[in-house]
Amino acid sequence: MGLTVIALRALGLALPFAAFIEGAAHALCLQPSPVRVCTEFYRSENVVVARVASKRQIPVTPDPANIEGWYYKLQTVKSYRGPRLPNDEVYTGNDDSMFPMEVGQIYLLFINKNLEGRPVPDACGNSAGADKAGNAVTAIETIEKAVRTKGGGDIGGQVFRAIPRTEAISDTGVANVTLTVRDSGGKTQTAQTDEQGRFDIHVAAGQYSVTGADPSDKFQVAPFPLGYMSPAGFDIADGGCADLVFSDGLK
Repeated sequence: MGLTVIALRALGLALPFAAFIEGAAHALCLQPSPVRVCTEFYRSENVVVARVASKRQIPVTPDPANIEGWYYKLQTVKSYRGPRLPNDEVYTGNDDSMFPMEVGQIYLLFINKNLEGRPVPDACGNSAGADKAGNAVTAIETIEKAVRTKGGGDIGGQVFRAIPRTEAISDTGVANVTLTVRDSGGKTQTAQTDEQGRFDIHVAAGQYSVTGADPSDKFQVAPFPLGYMSPAGFDIADGGCADLVFSDGLK
């Protein structure tokens, strides 16, 4: 049985640098990684296309081991979401959350504040150079169309087989699991996982929660603790999505 990267992390196993997602600069990520653009868009404080005008490191030192991180000054080409960034800057740390950029290049950035209150692009998400961001931009345009037409959104995800006596998950999806989608008014719908353990259901904009139960009654379906978002209660906007991860372990 294969293990996902995040499962190995949950097991406390050391990973080589090369195992980092999307290259050595990227962090070990919450699952799924990356989430869909329609999920990350509404969970980002800012979404912009911007050119990097300049960068500065802190502290100023010639020793790379002593660099805390870098600030990038941006020239916004297009803002899809959020207010103007303070000082038109974003930050990336000199650690496994690093999202390095080059001066003069254009990027699509999904930005949130880190624990220190600095706006940072998520190295685990859909931020990318303009030459690789075409599909993400198309997805944003689809979101904007759904907002205009009040087209609702999607709730989806995957149920994985749990690894016994651990909090980790395998890379094996669990088929034929029924999940219950409940809105804020108590109305319910059901979705069933396919052969890969995936499910998806279209819903109107609103607040929802998702729970699951295996029809064989031999398993308990629980949210994976290292999932990108909690299924216990979340908002779906027009054009928005939810990407949920569950584990299915023996009772």
